[in-house]
Amino acid sequence: MLLKKQTVWLLTMVSLVVVLSVFYITSPLQPSDEYALMTSEEKAKDQTKASEEGVEVSIEEMADGTVASSLSSDDLFTALRMEIDDNRAKAKEELQAIVASSDVTAEKRSEALDKMENLQTFQAKEAILETMILANENYADALVKAEENQVKVIVKAKELNSSSANEIMRLVRDELGPTKVAVEVQPIK
Repeated sequence: MLLKKQTVWLLTMVSLVVVLSVFYITSPLQPSDEYALMTSEEKAKDQTKASEEGVEVSIEEMADGTVASSLSSDDLFTALRMEIDDNRAKAKEELQAIVASSDVTAEKRSEALDKMENLQTFQAKEAILETMILANENYADALVKAEENQVKVIVKAKELNSSSANEIMRLVRDELGPTKVAVEVQPIK
């Protein structure tokens, strides 16, 4: 019985690699206009969310198009990291419940295991990106939040010009592939 499960798992992984390889090879290259700084809608959404959580935020757009937001405290990065960790922990618990359930088909278990692996991969790549961004001495702190369709990067710095934002976007693209990137600066006071 164990051999059959291993064989199914191996065949599933091989077929997944083949499908992803074909998709990667046949997909057109994404144009560079997918990269963007935060829009006014996203700024308003972030400000509303923060005010609901009891944190005062002021968001302003700088002359070069970058966005600066400042909290009344330095707890932004800690709060965001905790929120990301909580969401991932909940998702992981739900997926583990699916895997542990005896009522679920083998396909759904396999899908749940794949999703758990993707969560761990995103988490590892976020940590790598944060380390790479912090290697640049211009940033006091960095937070990377990777989602299915977008990556949000928040850096704590004195200023963020467009070349620095482009460098961050290049790092994200090198690590995660073609995806939309939003870069936000948290000014140091």
